[in-house]
Amino acid sequence: MAENKSPEAVKPISKSMNFNFDMPEAVNFLEAGVQFGHQTKRWNPKMSKYIYADRAGLHIIDVGQTFEELVKALKFLVEASSRGTVLFVGTKRQARDIIKDMAVDAGAYFIIHRWVGGLLTNFNYTRRSLKKLITLEEAFEAGIEGRTKFEISRMKKEWERLNRLYEGVKSMESKPTAVVVLDAKYEKNAVREARLVGVPVVAIVDTNCDPDIVNYPVPGNDDAISSIQLLFSLFAKAVKQGNNTKGVKHVFTDYSKYEVEIRKSDKDELTKYPDEMTEEQEAIITKVESVQAKKPTGEGILERVQKAKEEQGRQNEQIAKKPKKKEVSDRVKSALKDAKIKLSEAKKMRKEDLLEIKGIGPKGVEEIKNS
Repeated sequence: MAENKSPEAVKPISKSMNFNFDMPEAVNFLEAGVQFGHQTKRWNPKMSKYIYADRAGLHIIDVGQTFEELVKALKFLVEASSRGTVLFVGTKRQARDIIKDMAVDAGAYFIIHRWVGGLLTNFNYTRRSLKKLITLEEAFEAGIEGRTKFEISRMKKEWERLNRLYEGVKSMESKPTAVVVLDAKYEKNAVREARLVGVPVVAIVDTNCDPDIVNYPVPGNDDAISSIQLLFSLFAKAVKQGNNTKGVKHVFTDYSKYEVEIRKSDKDELTKYPDEMTEEQEAIITKVESVQAKKPTGEGILERVQKAKEEQGRQNEQIAKKPKKKEVSDRVKSALKDAKIKLSEAKKMRKEDLLEIKGIGPKGVEEIKNS
């Protein structure tokens, strides 16, 4: 465990840097709660060099070192974004909106809901899903008036699923030059894939993280909203400076609320009969009117509905006269379940084969065949 240090041991914050934006003061870090780590029992010993002290069972991070590591990370992001795109990753619920807003402002890609396995290591496969998402959006933009409600509903559900995963990277065509991660431990899959493909990682590392797995660790609180807001705003400024505001241009459209244009034939069908009539009555009236097409159409709606009811009654009587299928007994059901045989499969089996099943006798065979 880290030893307590005197206030004089905290390294002074230097302002010598090559940024065109102002860095916050030490008091700003403290006000944002950047210094608060995890409980002492949940720490990672590799973070001991960044820990200032422990108070009431919590580790306190040395903000002087946070500042020094942050400067290194920001300098790298300025350089990396000048020669390519940067990816922000943060799927913690409380940080999603912050990560998205910062990425959009900086012109960076982002992942805020779930890291899709193989996003970097198997990008050629991931590109298929991205292409499918773009194709759906192009179809909505071009107009889908010729499709049915069911088709459009399926398109919307598929778009919502893909958009949730790939909203922030749908235009990504190659691997990024850097990945900025909120929590190196929580986003371990993103860190692992970035390391496998050789993409440098900048990450906020709390006292429970391993700082050695990332290229540019920034010790700090990765749970408090104020801390996340402060650090990622600096990451965004560095990326924006590096790409000279010519980064990724995000366009967001909610196609799940796309207004469905019903086809003319569907509109005619909807207005053909009054709302008081049921679907069965409509079907019967259509049949009656097709037979009596030559008869004068002076018949009122009440007479038509009455005829429909009479015809429906006759159909119900015919259905009632049909013999109902008998249910098999619980004993037979249990025997079939033990034998892992479905009733539909048992009905197709020969009587000799059914008798070989334990618990099925002649009466059981008869029940199965009559069901």
